[in-house]
Amino acid sequence: MSGVCRRKTVFMFKNIFLNFLRKASDYCVVVLSMSGYVPKHATLLRTTSIFLVLVFSFYLSYFHALNSTLALIYFLVAEISYIGFIYIVLPQNGLRHWFIKKWGSEENGYLAFEAILGFLFLNNLISIAYITSSTVGNIFDFIPKEFLLVIVIAMSGIGLAVKVFSARVASIDIYYWKDMFLGRKIRDFIVAGPYKCLNNPMYGVGQLQAYAIAIWYGSLIGLFVALLNQCLIFSFFFLEEKKFIERVYN
Repeated sequence: MSGVCRRKTVFMFKNIFLNFLRKASDYCVVVLSMSGYVPKHATLLRTTSIFLVLVFSFYLSYFHALNSTLALIYFLVAEISYIGFIYIVLPQNGLRHWFIKKWGSEENGYLAFEAILGFLFLNNLISIAYITSSTVGNIFDFIPKEFLLVIVIAMSGIGLAVKVFSARVASIDIYYWKDMFLGRKIRDFIVAGPYKCLNNPMYGVGQLQAYAIAIWYGSLIGLFVALLNQCLIFSFFFLEEKKFIERVYN
């Protein structure tokens, strides 16, 4: 191979590797943002609050791993706070107007809203995992452990992939309901990726990993909690978000 061909080959593989790194970095940012920490809007206060939630989750898992009563309290507080917050703030006459007035502009008001919602997102996520792991059961003991592991991995992989891909296609701003917060369209309606074949991939298939965790732990309460959380999210969609979409995007 000539020196020129060798350099071209090295350059090609270098570009492929750099493109892979950029794509991987993009998806890592999406996952972090979906979990509650939005890197592009990171501040010391946001970073500290997310860090404290993670420390609290470690404390729970290490010192109160099987405390189902504490897990139930944590879940109820996290779920009510999360669902209640979006119901109170995002409707047409919701508290979003107060946020804008309080922080002096639409963008600053939204950033304050996003920071609170991200904090609630993470607590909701951890509380579901915690109550599931603290209520271990045996309802799936009739399934061989190896086969159960395959089911759980498949469900988790599909659910997470669909949710992450959907969030990347729609944008993190849409994931955090920025359009509803501002009361107007912030980009054209997207029909791409999972949205080509699923009406609501993030609220539907994108929730599979919660059920997968409950199946792995054999937790009946975990399955109920996953279903309750999904039903409440869908209730918000049908009662508020769908009306907004029909009013603004159609």
